Amino acid sequence: MTWLRLLSESLAAPLCQPLLWELAKLCACSGFTLMLEQILSHACKRKEQEHGKDRGNTPKKPRLVFTDVQRRTLHAIFKENKRPSKELQITISQQLGLELSTVSNFFMNARRRSLDKWQDEGSSNSGNSSSSSSTCTKA
Repeated sequence: MTWLRLLSESLAAPLCQPLLWELAKLCACSGFTLMLEQILSHACKRKEQEHGKDRGNTPKKPRLVFTDVQRRTLHAIFKENKRPSKELQITISQQLGLELSTVSNFFMNARRRSLDKWQDEGSSNSGNSSSSSSTCTKA
C-alpha cells in the first residue's frame, strides 16, 4: 500500500492537469491507464480534501470598518498617547465595543503610519534644506 501512496504523490501533481493526462492516455497501454486513473482520482480527491481543511469550510471574516465615533476617539487618544498601556487599551475596547486585538492593532498601525508619514516628509524636505535651515549671526 505504501508504494501506491508514493506513486500517487509523485504522479498526482503533473498528471492532474488535463493536457498531461491526455498525453499519458495516448502513450500508455490500457491496463496501465486504468491503474493510473485510479491513482490519480485518489490523489486528486485527497488534494481537494486538503484544500478544504485549510479554509475549514468557513466563510472569511468580513473586514471591520470603524464607525465615525470609534475612529475619532481612537485618533484623539493616539494624539495624546502613542503607546497606551494594556489596561487603557482594555478600557478603550470596552467603551467602544471593540475587541482588544482590534484596539492594539489600531495603535500599532497608527504608529507605523505616523512613522511612514514622518519619513516621507523628511525625504521631501531634504531637497529644500536651505529653506528649513536658519543661520545664526553674532550681534
